[in-house]
Amino acid sequence: MKRLFITLISFSLMALASSAAKNLEKDITMVSYEQRWLDNEGTLALKNNTGEEICNVVYQITYLDMSGNPLDYEEFTSEVLIAPGMTKKVNIPAYEHRRNYHYYKSEDMPGGSPAFKIQFKLKDYNVEETDNNDKYNVSENNHNVANNNGVLYSTMIIVAILFVIGISVVMYILVAVMAQKRNRNVVVWLFLSVLTTPLLVIIILFFIGGNPDYMEQRYNGEE
Repeated sequence: MKRLFITLISFSLMALASSAAKNLEKDITMVSYEQRWLDNEGTLALKNNTGEEICNVVYQITYLDMSGNPLDYEEFTSEVLIAPGMTKKVNIPAYEHRRNYHYYKSEDMPGGSPAFKIQFKLKDYNVEETDNNDKYNVSENNHNVANNNGVLYSTMIIVAILFVIGISVVMYILVAVMAQKRNRNVVVWLFLSVLTTPLLVIIILFFIGGNPDYMEQRYNGEE
């Protein structure tokens, strides 16, 4: 009798443990995904199929071409509250944002924008802060840092181009002013600046000084 009682308790504990175990194929599923060609973030809809509240989700996204061949994958941890049986949207960095990739189900896409599919794989949920969790977050943070660095680099290039254009305009204006003050043909010297460089023309104008023919004509006219 005692042995039977112990057996029943063992089976009950095993059943309880089995019911409490996580089912990583069904507990949280992806309902939809959206990423248009100009989006810098993709929107992922996750459904909580369990009887408990979800506070964070660890998952892997695999990116596929339209033939189903893997292109890339990335792992994320999203801090999100999802009530039992409910669906919640979370944002993740857009796949190949700089190359204008778009999710194949998203609408209003230009003809030249490459399309892709995704596969969602649940890794864990309601996990405590661990080194693994930090690893997933670092992956997402590195992606964001790369995007920020790209924007900064593009801004610096634009500023540098505007600076060079500004300097060039100022030098051409200086050529015109120097030529006019030295009684020389402004159009001719500006044309020489285009053929050579404004700096070279400025140096030449500085050393040759005023136009002697003009000065002689003006002197004879005054007499």
